[in-house]
Amino acid sequence: MSEVWCKRFVVASVIHGLGIAIWSGLFLLDRIGITLNMSRIIAGGSVGTWFTLGYLLYFITGCVGMGVQGAIYYFVTKLSKRDLYSEKLALSHFVLMNIAIVGATWMLAIVGFKGGTLLLEGKTAAEIHPQIVMYVSPIGYCIIVGVIAAIIGALNALMSFAREPAD
Repeated sequence: MSEVWCKRFVVASVIHGLGIAIWSGLFLLDRIGITLNMSRIIAGGSVGTWFTLGYLLYFITGCVGMGVQGAIYYFVTKLSKRDLYSEKLALSHFVLMNIAIVGATWMLAIVGFKGGTLLLEGKTAAEIHPQIVMYVSPIGYCIIVGVIAAIIGALNALMSFAREPAD
């Protein structure tokens, strides 16, 4: 079981990587006549910045972060020759972290895309705000879930390091 969680986190990292590749490919749709205006939304700033933040954070936390967490599980179990403290904590860490990453970053992107599109249509901030305000609390809740997941993972790793090395 020593490498199972490493593999799961790395597979999640690859899946998130495919997600960011598809997301990145959407930028090209404007070139073939499907107008999403994603580049214009980002360049327009203001509420479009939420789109940029969602995109970048999905890459950082989904691709890079999940891979790093997989490496930590590999280091804890394989390289330091210790048994994992708790499979249940690892499962909680994995599930909650993926929920938080997808939830927070995709909602940020939705808000940025929706608000940025309205901004490009000439809507004012007073007209845009009611269209996006309902996302603020769910994004915050997803971030809280992510923090809890990170704490669970850190505690699991630290408790594993506190164990005697397995022979």
